[in-house]
Amino acid sequence: MKPCIIATALLLYSFSAFAQENVNRYSKHEIFVSYGFAPVGSLPEPEFPMGTPAGANTVYSTTGENKGGTINAGYLFHISRSLAIGLQYAYNTADRDIVIGSSTPLAHLENNCHIIMVTGKYEWLRLKRFTFYSRAGLGIMSLKKGNLELSDGHLASGISEGDLENQKSFAWQVMPVGVEWRFAGPLALFAEGGIGVTGCGMAGVKVRF
Repeated sequence: MKPCIIATALLLYSFSAFAQENVNRYSKHEIFVSYGFAPVGSLPEPEFPMGTPAGANTVYSTTGENKGGTINAGYLFHISRSLAIGLQYAYNTADRDIVIGSSTPLAHLENNCHIIMVTGKYEWLRLKRFTFYSRAGLGIMSLKKGNLELSDGHLASGISEGDLENQKSFAWQVMPVGVEWRFAGPLALFAEGGIGVTGCGMAGVKVRF
């Protein structure tokens, strides 16, 4: 992911150089990168086959779900001075334990999560250097086939990485309050608070042109 972050930062810099000459004009485009804290949302359960050595009607479930922070990038087009719509991409990792009922963990599963959402933004207060807004998004989370590590003593549990499949689920995000600070021409720092798959809090940098 580091090359992607560097490439996005360079893209932001090139756009800011272009936009510097137009800071007094109405900006219709914005590109942002950010980091999201404490993402919220349920992951789909991995679908392992029934009828394994653990029992003919074995049903697996997961526990101890732990998600990492999200790396985000997106584009917004302003259809009016206050209203914008666009796309957002987010990436993070998630890990959890696989159990049968209340058993001890049989295995540890780690997944890469890719999220694509249509996002909308409404600016409701503009000051000299600060803009306050709300934002929301809907989309899809793609859970890629994960890395499975069997726990000691459960090597014969009947599950393997070959049983894993890519999965998809609904993704959503609501940020009731966001604020951006235009600190250098078209460049702005921003922070948002809310709830959803990309985080309960988000902070980053954007360029408007």
